[in-house]
Amino acid sequence: MSVLTTVPADVSDARPGQAEARTGLADTSAAKVLVMLDAFRGPKTVLGVTELAHMVGVPKSTAHRLLSIMVEGGFVRKIGGRYCLTERLFEVGNRAGSSAIRSTGLRRRAMPYLTELYAGSQDTVHLATLSGTDVLYLEKLFGHNTGSSPTAVGARRPAHSTALGKAMLAHAPDGQVEAVMAGPFQRFTSRTIHSADRLEQDLARVREEGLAYDEGELRDGMHCVAVPILDPGTGTSVAAVSVCSFRPQSLKRYAPRLLSMARDLSRAAV
Repeated sequence: MSVLTTVPADVSDARPGQAEARTGLADTSAAKVLVMLDAFRGPKTVLGVTELAHMVGVPKSTAHRLLSIMVEGGFVRKIGGRYCLTERLFEVGNRAGSSAIRSTGLRRRAMPYLTELYAGSQDTVHLATLSGTDVLYLEKLFGHNTGSSPTAVGARRPAHSTALGKAMLAHAPDGQVEAVMAGPFQRFTSRTIHSADRLEQDLARVREEGLAYDEGELRDGMHCVAVPILDPGTGTSVAAVSVCSFRPQSLKRYAPRLLSMARDLSRAAV
C-alpha cells in the first residue's frame, strides 16, 4: 500500500528570469525586498549576500541591510553566513489563492474527493488553478509507487504542457487564452504542444468531451487526464483536478469518476 503524501512547497521550480523580471518595480526599499524574496524561488534555497546582491542587482551593502530587515521581520533566517526563507512564508503562502477558491472554500471541499481519488487509483492526484499563462499547483497527493512527476504544491508549469492547463484553458476568459496562444510554447519533451493551432485542437476536444489529456507532454512516460471545475454562473474555469500515471492504459477508467467529481465541485464553486 502506498503512503498518501501532500507535497510541501517547492521553490526549485522558478523559471529563469522571474526575479529579474520584477526589477521593473519602483526603485524603493519595499520593491527591492519583494525582488529579493522572489530570488529564493530559484533552484538554491540557501543563498549568500553576494549571490542575492547579484541576483537582485543591488550593492552588497544594500542586500545585507534588506536581509537584516527580513530577518528581523521573521521572513528570512540566517544560517552561518547565508540565508533562507522561514516557515512564516509558508504560513502566508498557504493562505493565498485565487479569490474564487479562497471565497468559496473550494480547496477544502475538494480534499475529500482528492483523497478518495488517490485511494482508488494509487496514482498522483493534483488540484490546480490557472495563474496567468501557468498552472499553479494547490494540492498534490502521491505515494511510494506513483513515479516521479515534475510538480509540487506552489510550483508552476506552463498551461499548454499539462492536462490541467488545457482543462482550464478550454473554459478560460478569451484574454487568458490569447495570452497562452501568443506563446512562446516551451517544450519539455518531443510531445509537448508547440503551436497555437495544435493547442486549439486540444481545447476543442476538451470542450466536447469534458476531459483533457497530457500524453507525455510534460515528462516522458507520464500521462495525465484532467477535468475543469467551472463557476456555474459564468461557465469559466476556477480550478482543475487531474490524475497522472506512468501506466497510461489505466487513465481512461477514471473518466466517469473525474466527470462526476467535476460536476459536484462546480456546484460548490459558488
